[in-house]
Amino acid sequence: MSSSKTPLFEIPHLMKGTFIARPNRFIGEIKYKGRIETAHIHDPGRLKELLIEGAEVLFTHSNGKLKYYIKAVSAKNEWVLIDTALHSRIAEKVFEILPEFSNVRELRKEVKIGNSRIDFLLDDVPLEVKGVTLVKNEIALFPDAPTERGARHVKEIIEHNGIIFFLIFRKAQSIGPNIEMDPKFSKNLSKARKKNIKIFAVQISFDGKTIYFERKIPLSDF
Repeated sequence: MSSSKTPLFEIPHLMKGTFIARPNRFIGEIKYKGRIETAHIHDPGRLKELLIEGAEVLFTHSNGKLKYYIKAVSAKNEWVLIDTALHSRIAEKVFEILPEFSNVRELRKEVKIGNSRIDFLLDDVPLEVKGVTLVKNEIALFPDAPTERGARHVKEIIEHNGIIFFLIFRKAQSIGPNIEMDPKFSKNLSKARKKNIKIFAVQISFDGKTIYFERKIPLSDF
């Protein structure tokens, strides 16, 4: 596959500010035009390596209770998307690019499979999307916080012979489970791999305006 990146879509009306603090999982304090404002954080992960005091953030006006909505944070000279509400839309665009999905006839969203609600049903194959923002030693790691829900999703994908689809939002050379953070999820993901469940991982980049598909990323040894 060509290494040239493919634009997916733009995020309009972005503003730039400075991250101050995270009072709880879904609220961030940012400094914008000399004032401290509150902004929604849609990613429930820890994001400890990203949401640090003084980091630049990109945000939009919010339609919810808070005034603003954080979309991305700057880290090591790259913009990292932290809006998990975008994952489904990004994945759909990537499906249009990858030849592995070229024969899909019907796509359904948010489908109940077993005891879980899975992101997509492609024809009769369930597909769950996971976004990755943690990278160590060029290896993307998921999750960055314990996720009982994520472990359950992988179990359902195994039982229904589905697909696991990772969106990697930072530069990485491979991806694997974060064993120390969540042994249960890691065990389930390893089981999925041993059972030849399809696991895709793709590099996604963001230049502060446009989201791009970069390339597929291989799995690390696990």
